Amino acid sequence: MTSTQHTAGDSSPWESKTFGTSLSLHLERPVGAMSISPSGRDVVLASRSGLYVVDLDDPYCPPRFLRHTTLWEVADVQWSPHAAKYTWVISTSNQKAMVWNMALPSRNAIEHVLHAHTRAITDINFHAHDPERLATCAVDAFVHCWDMRTPSKPVQSFCDWRAGATQVKWNRQNPHVIASSHDRYVHIWDDRMGAQPLRSISAHSTKIYGVDFDRVAETSLITCSLDKTIKFWDYSNEKDEPVRVITTDFPVWKARHTPFGDGCCIMPQRGGKNGLYIVYNKSEQVTEPMKPVAKFIGHTEPIKEFLWRTRGGDQGIDNREFQLVTWSKDHDLRLWSIDDSILEGVHHVKNEALKYRLTRRGTPYVSFIEEPEAESDSGSQIFSVGIHQPISRESPSFPARNLQTYMTRGGIYDKISHLNWLSGVRIGRSAFARPPDETAPNTEREGVPENLGEEVSIVGNKFPKITFEKIHVSSGEIVVCLNGPWGPDNGIIFIRVEARFPPEYPRRKAPKISVEQNKDLSPEEISKIEAQVQTIATEFTNRRRYCLESCLRYLMGEKDVLDDLEAGEDEDGLPATSGPDLPALEVDEGESSSDDEIIMSPPKST
Repeated sequence: MTSTQHTAGDSSPWESKTFGTSLSLHLERPVGAMSISPSGRDVVLASRSGLYVVDLDDPYCPPRFLRHTTLWEVADVQWSPHAAKYTWVISTSNQKAMVWNMALPSRNAIEHVLHAHTRAITDINFHAHDPERLATCAVDAFVHCWDMRTPSKPVQSFCDWRAGATQVKWNRQNPHVIASSHDRYVHIWDDRMGAQPLRSISAHSTKIYGVDFDRVAETSLITCSLDKTIKFWDYSNEKDEPVRVITTDFPVWKARHTPFGDGCCIMPQRGGKNGLYIVYNKSEQVTEPMKPVAKFIGHTEPIKEFLWRTRGGDQGIDNREFQLVTWSKDHDLRLWSIDDSILEGVHHVKNEALKYRLTRRGTPYVSFIEEPEAESDSGSQIFSVGIHQPISRESPSFPARNLQTYMTRGGIYDKISHLNWLSGVRIGRSAFARPPDETAPNTEREGVPENLGEEVSIVGNKFPKITFEKIHVSSGEIVVCLNGPWGPDNGIIFIRVEARFPPEYPRRKAPKISVEQNKDLSPEEISKIEAQVQTIATEFTNRRRYCLESCLRYLMGEKDVLDDLEAGEDEDGLPATSGPDLPALEVDEGESSSDDEIIMSPPKST
């Protein structure tokens, strides 16, 4: 099989251009869950229609889509945190769980279907030590433990018998201990002790929706509930008394230990200004109101999931850096920077020895955004499985489903156009819109791009009759098709133009513009057009201005594209000087050169 791992761009998390940068991506799809790859490069978003894989290091590329249509909301999706199984993703579909292999073609990516629950699955958790093991829990009150070497049935099951399960978590220090929440109770199970819980705690007055073990202390865990409290427990204590209680003014949906210091990240179920809060765990008071060390506020709807993107720690020294990833009901995925003041607020000390094992260590820094090629070998063991077929790769072959698909660079795709995707990508100071009451009136820079991706999005939406054949923002390659008055007697002809933008663009380094050979144009005419467009590009970038729109306007017949440079300032506030005169385009007086009135012709076959 052809390798599917996409390594273009950054080959190391330390080379990532997005790690320390604010970023917002918009995906107008009903995504129910999110997870992150062990390398921290890819994020998977799960919806009723399937999975979307987003490369955080190449956010301008539209996501890869793996179709799996279901009638039910996706309760959870988990990317394996282990380097040994870094291609595995597991997602829910009602009472089934699908194990996907991202290294396989999308139509064959489901390796296993886990089917033992009789009601909807509510949570999934990979074992903290064994990459082949995971646990699922469901409304049927059962917790099933699975070994993926024998995926046809669970290797062990636990049950509350009275209330459905909402959460399941493996202990990070003890490989035999697992916890599950059922209504207002938390059960601690030991897989060596059969069906009897090691400990049961009546933890809250309402249903528990969050459970998380401490990363270092074996018997410590967090629970949270809609009763507006987060409680810290030591299950070795026989009394149902929490070690600490944090109260909030909103119902709590999730609370988890931070991967650094002694912190806890709190996510409201509603309210809380649609934000996320980090608190310090080790206060001397037993009960106290939430005192955030950090607040992450900016989403317009409640946050549905948060993750941590990390780099470093590969040599056993805690030199790690962190980035927070959130997904909200407003359909925005956001990257938030974590500065030193936040680390200090939870008493994280850098450059000490790591206190726990990093399961992601050794994971290749690759992306699975590219659709892999299918094996042509007729003896391939890869099969397409139906939604109701509880089979694994060891099962007999089943015919592939007859799907209405759309093939693109992302494989089986759902019609997300590249330009629409680009319009939802915001990096840097434009990534997070300010709240309305803090936004100062400012229309001067409206529509001004901050990077090449934004420039392409603005131009593409402004000129819908221009066809962008290729958009690769990371490498700076853009190919466009348009009609312009370059034929005999100023006749409208079809031309294809390639632009290569250097990384320094637009800081005094112009793109290289070339026009494809055309039967309607002689080589001399093409050279002349290229020289004229190159002059425009150079004049704009000499003033640190974006030039794509002006170049395309000239190619469509506008004569005075350099007029904007004659009496203004460049992007750094430096005085602009007059540019050279361009050869005038002789357009018939009765014919408009505006984009809206130019009739596009289909691309000529080559």
